[in-house]
Amino acid sequence: MSRAAAILVLLALGCENDPKKAALASVPKERAEALQAPAGTPVAMPTPSAAPVVSAPASAPPAERRKLCEGQLAKPGKDAPKKPPSRKGATGGPTPPIVGSGQWTLVNLWAAWCAPCKEEMPRLNAFRSRLAAVHPMRLSFISLDDDERQLDDFLAAQPTDGVRETYWLREGRERDDWLAGVGLSSDAALPIQLFFDRKGKLRCVINGAVDEGDFQQIASIVALP
Repeated sequence: MSRAAAILVLLALGCENDPKKAALASVPKERAEALQAPAGTPVAMPTPSAAPVVSAPASAPPAERRKLCEGQLAKPGKDAPKKPPSRKGATGGPTPPIVGSGQWTLVNLWAAWCAPCKEEMPRLNAFRSRLAAVHPMRLSFISLDDDERQLDDFLAAQPTDGVRETYWLREGRERDDWLAGVGLSSDAALPIQLFFDRKGKLRCVINGAVDEGDFQQIASIVALP
């Protein structure tokens, strides 16, 4: 047996005879160093490494869709303002009456500077087309623009199937009186939807734009007698 092999055998025998050394030989280096520290020396014992626990992100509950006209349709409603607003049209032709007889009418209050207003206009036109075969709905637009030139430019730039005619509430007494007649202030946030029933009574005010998910609710409203 070589000298190196003999030394290894002696060391192994020594560990067997010394329980403390045998224990040190069976633990990781960091814990062994902690066990050999002099008595009374504070030693931070290493903790076993573990993979970080990653919790799955909590899924947010689906947002509850707002109920259009909730609590409003049960009321008798009010008459539309008697004095009609001014009219504006890119084609020079007449605009239809605001409220049509015998049909539900959705009146959209908008402005050329209002991005959500312009974004929802094609959607409102599409809603009217989809409802035409079952429960026809009238659709009227009323602008609250202050700048007449901006309004004219917007109407002129519209495609043939876009909004090319609109009513226009001029800034001042005309606007204030008409909005007061439907229970709105002159600084109300746009867009706003006004629902008039088949008899021309204002039955519902919807603040904000409508989206595609609101179609079924609108279809249910215009189907009412």
